[in-house]
Amino acid sequence: MNSIKVGKKNKSLDKVLLEIFLHGIKNVQPKTILSNYIFTKNDQIVVKYKSKTVAYKKINKVFIICVGKASTDMAITVKKILSKSKLKISKGIVVVNKENFKRIPGFDCFFSGHPIPNKNGLKASEFIKEYLKNSTRNDLVLIFVSGGGSALLPLPVEDINLDEKIEINKLLINSGANIKEINTVRKHLSQIKGGNLMKFCAPSKVHCFILSDVIGDDLSSIASGISVPDNTTFNDAKKILLKYNLWKKIPPNANKYINLGTKNKKPETPKKGDQIFKNVKNTLIGSNLMCLKVLKDYCQKKKIKCAIWKKDIENDVEELAKIFVDDLKKIKIKKPIVLISGGESTVNIKGSGKGGRNQEFALHLAKELKRKNSSLKYTLLSAGTDGRDGPTNAAGAIINQNSINLINQKGMDLSEELKNNNSYEVLQKINSLVIIEGTNTNVADIQLLALV
Repeated sequence: MNSIKVGKKNKSLDKVLLEIFLHGIKNVQPKTILSNYIFTKNDQIVVKYKSKTVAYKKINKVFIICVGKASTDMAITVKKILSKSKLKISKGIVVVNKENFKRIPGFDCFFSGHPIPNKNGLKASEFIKEYLKNSTRNDLVLIFVSGGGSALLPLPVEDINLDEKIEINKLLINSGANIKEINTVRKHLSQIKGGNLMKFCAPSKVHCFILSDVIGDDLSSIASGISVPDNTTFNDAKKILLKYNLWKKIPPNANKYINLGTKNKKPETPKKGDQIFKNVKNTLIGSNLMCLKVLKDYCQKKKIKCAIWKKDIENDVEELAKIFVDDLKKIKIKKPIVLISGGESTVNIKGSGKGGRNQEFALHLAKELKRKNSSLKYTLLSAGTDGRDGPTNAAGAIINQNSINLINQKGMDLSEELKNNNSYEVLQKINSLVIIEGTNTNVADIQLLALV
């Protein structure tokens, strides 16, 4: 593992970890992986589906919808793939966050609000609904989904308006609820989420390509499951709102709508066996776990000793930091080594500061190691694969055993800053932010912990 030793002739640990991280991102970008799952052959569209391939033939027209943070690259890539055929391709649709927006010939392109929905997203959702009215039984709808789709496509049920939906979204995000819980509520207040989009696609054939940002790759949770049956209920949504003390805080119209739903007076999200899913297939093309394996392979290729340490992380950042530190004491490891982890933690926002879950986790870890009087020599990179950590321009942070001393030298009280959720400013002052801009992909978060 000579390549991560600190010294004049070697790269610093932070640069090596960043190099490993960026390699992982590159290998979960649509332009890298999509051609492995879809191609044309004799004017047929052939798709990898589970352990076999499915050939779509005698198709009248192809409709293309790309939604999520990776949708611009997805659109560019699929356009290139399908250009080799003589199939009739309808003008496609791209809905993406503002940072990743670009205009693509042959597509109507929208930038929408993320993580908070906005009117642009509502306009895009209504456009998709109208667009699909032109599809028929002999057509094929190709949908390309990536992280962020839930916020980017807000089309509330008729009983509530967009402002009420936005208020609910803010309350959920700030509550500390995990993404599956948040999506359960959002699905029951939407005309698109929870499989409802398939109502507009039927009776066309549909194949959805999914880049997962959800831990465990539950297809019904990714972008709130726009193309799959939903196994959650109005009762689940109400329990989640009660769990996080939001039931009396959400707008009255939403409260009333969910209550009516629990009494079977509002339509449930479509379930398994519903006829709208008869011609629908879904293919998972990338995930956090796939990215962890890519990172491990890359480290091994570079002769860097490594191990996949933790998968499917979903804890609150403060709790997660304690788990990391406690588990480091329990395991016997031969240093130097890079421990690879991944998932998506949560933050209970109580203050008015600026930050994100990866930035907060990094500082909580440094604080916890200092509290335990640890002599551990380490460097940690914790960052989001989409290049955006919370409402900031940073992807995350890189810290080490000297970070706490640097914070103290700057005259900052770390405990008070964390209470105010002000991790960004703290890390900015000690030059420890990871800023890489939007990556056009999203498979949740990665942690690389180098022990030396």
